[in-house]
Amino acid sequence: MELWNGRARHLLLFLVRNERCGLHADFTELTACVGGELDRHEGSAVHRRYFYITLLREPVSRYLSEYRHVKRGATWKGSRHWCQGRTASASEVPSCYNGDSWRGVTLEEFTACSWNLANNRQTRMLADLALVGCYNGTLRHRTADTDRVLLASAKRNLAAMAYFGLTEFQKISQYVFEETFNLRFAVPFTQHNATVSGATLAALSPAQVAQIKQLNSLDLELYDFAKGLMFKRFEALRKRDSDFEFRWRHLGEVAPRSGVTEFDWDSNLEDGTTEKYKGK
Repeated sequence: MELWNGRARHLLLFLVRNERCGLHADFTELTACVGGELDRHEGSAVHRRYFYITLLREPVSRYLSEYRHVKRGATWKGSRHWCQGRTASASEVPSCYNGDSWRGVTLEEFTACSWNLANNRQTRMLADLALVGCYNGTLRHRTADTDRVLLASAKRNLAAMAYFGLTEFQKISQYVFEETFNLRFAVPFTQHNATVSGATLAALSPAQVAQIKQLNSLDLELYDFAKGLMFKRFEALRKRDSDFEFRWRHLGEVAPRSGVTEFDWDSNLEDGTTEKYKGK
């Protein structure tokens, strides 16, 4: 498939290895950066078709995973936070700590920083930040209106992606990917139900869990939306697949099959880009 030919792989590795669009770039940064960087790399402007894909994780578990990562000394210092042609200023993205890292941070300290980038990270990274004045309207100057705009934008962008999966539903995510792109993985996706963040969650008090949910309320709504949309896509693909039972039993086994399920989410299925979801 053209998406995965040698040239496409080369260009993808060029972007990732050189961090040309920043470390862990968000959707706003990627869409503004990728085309220009690839043109510069190839020496000329080229018409390309981009396929954006992503994975979402249950927000409370994801937040706790990031907390533990930061506690071990991880930082996002390599991130540019690029939006509308410039990097966010220190006043727009202030640090929650002094020094080189936040190593050893307690959960209470982590949750107490109201402009912590971990809060609602998935919504912010999927939304068009330019709609709310970039980082000026997402961290220090958040309002109910900017939250509503960000969430609606994240839903639209997610629904318009060629593919997205959920870490809590590995088998379904694998099937949807394979059928969407007519590609086969040589191994099955592995479902890890016992995680470090899960052990951390089990040790929290109800008040701590409630606080984390409040800090990630946009991500929780986005995740519910994503889960409903992914199951809708899964059902649409399953019904069109005459070999579904065989395929479902043999995910991760590369073998020839009769028939190809070709799917274009833009034209074949009404989903989150319709009026039903706009403004929510």
